[in-house]
Amino acid sequence: MSLAYYVEDQNEFKSIYQYSRFAIEPDEIIAHQLCEFHIIEGHLYELRSNEMDGEYDQLIVDHVEASPRDPSDRVYPPHQIHLEFRRFQDYGPHPVLKTVTVPNHIQAMRFLIKDKLSVPDHGVFERDSCEVDLDRNCYVIYLGEEII
Repeated sequence: MSLAYYVEDQNEFKSIYQYSRFAIEPDEIIAHQLCEFHIIEGHLYELRSNEMDGEYDQLIVDHVEASPRDPSDRVYPPHQIHLEFRRFQDYGPHPVLKTVTVPNHIQAMRFLIKDKLSVPDHGVFERDSCEVDLDRNCYVIYLGEEII
């Protein structure tokens, strides 16, 4: 299996990022597909659709905006799977409440698909959205309202 990202440009789909056939595992492909947002090379994209053509998975994304990395944001080492839990705010930064490392993408998916999440030492929150940040090697789960 392989995964490629495409964006529409003047009625034509152009590849913006691609994993070679053996560079990504099927569970990681599925984890990427569960994310509504994707940070790729300093740009924020929103998922439009998931598609497949045989062994080739394709994510069609829409460019939202340039998204330069905040110097205070941590860049995680590759070959580990990191999750950040951030409080979503309409304006300003989204503060990090907690970070965790999980042993595999299946464990990451358990968090990515939930509607409500318990964040240790912080409470239970509604899930707002999630993104995969390829520039920082992590998944980010944005949390909405706290559930009391």
